[in-house]
Amino acid sequence: MLTAGRRRGCLLPLTVGILVVLGFAASLAIQARVERAHPPAAAPADLCAAIGPALFEQLVPDGVPSPGGSYSSGPDAACSYRTADSRPSGSDAYGLLDVRVLRYGQVGWDSGAERAGAALATSCRGTAAAGQLHSDGALGDEACSAYSAEGERGTAYGSAVVRRGADLFWVDYYTHPGTAEQVRQGVTAVSLACLAGVS
Repeated sequence: MLTAGRRRGCLLPLTVGILVVLGFAASLAIQARVERAHPPAAAPADLCAAIGPALFEQLVPDGVPSPGGSYSSGPDAACSYRTADSRPSGSDAYGLLDVRVLRYGQVGWDSGAERAGAALATSCRGTAAAGQLHSDGALGDEACSAYSAEGERGTAYGSAVVRRGADLFWVDYYTHPGTAEQVRQGVTAVSLACLAGVS
């Protein structure tokens, strides 16, 4: 037969277990409510139009939208231009310009801006066609970029990853012939157009 003291001793672990489960369930409910209150913003339905097709056409020789390279789905959108297959005979000028935006929402206790910052850090540790990405304080809240060229009349490459709040932008550009300064100016112009055109 259980004495009153032994009954309390058996009920205490059970009570603590129930309270832990209830606390965990309440925490999950609060977390879900916070996430629903701060979803990611929608990306532009047409990122090319938001940035301005004229800029793409200016930077990419004989530039046309890349087939299947542009899309918009919820918080994610991309725009891609490349040199047309039908460029003038004898022309050795060609290029490609890819832009992507991904808008982050809150997940758990991490805000969209914190998640975008973590994604930026991961992207900046990588290497682009232009080489190792380095910090670039001239764009957005924080950014990294890389620029390179293969010499006179060679191909020039430029890449940037830019964060503004909970938005992350990727810009990849190459042009032939080109210089590192030319692609730096192009990537900067496109990045600034992204920041202005995506609100």
